[in-house]
Amino acid sequence: MSNEVIAEFRDSGDHFVKIAKSASSEKLHKSGQNDEWSPANVIHHMADTEAHFYLRYLRVLTENVPTIGFFDENIYPKLLHYDKRDVNASIALIEGLRASSVSLFNNFKDEDWQRKGLTPDGKEFVLIALVKKARSHMNDHANQLRAALLEL
Repeated sequence: MSNEVIAEFRDSGDHFVKIAKSASSEKLHKSGQNDEWSPANVIHHMADTEAHFYLRYLRVLTENVPTIGFFDENIYPKLLHYDKRDVNASIALIEGLRASSVSLFNNFKDEDWQRKGLTPDGKEFVLIALVKKARSHMNDHANQLRAALLEL
């Protein structure tokens, strides 16, 4: 099962990066209808999210049932200046963090996948569920990015 999870995780990142790299510079900073995120904002969001996920993996692996906090994605675009950030740097960050994560996962023993963490409200989760969540999150935003690029 873990090899399948690793492959799906890797493929979801590769798919997102392929879409991100295909975006023309003219479309990157345009927003769709209803003031939706621009393609650049989606890419920066994914870079920041990947950084958070990576730190979560490390904490679950190295701490005894840590509480893993969440972040408010709605304040990031303004406070982290998504409008001025380098899209290529964010894509590179996604690629690097995904590659590092896959390398980490490839060395897991069965019990590593079952290490536990807690959500801020005290609900327990296992590491493999967190990795699956990251995979799904990447797939969801790949679909969002593809749709945004087609709309513009």
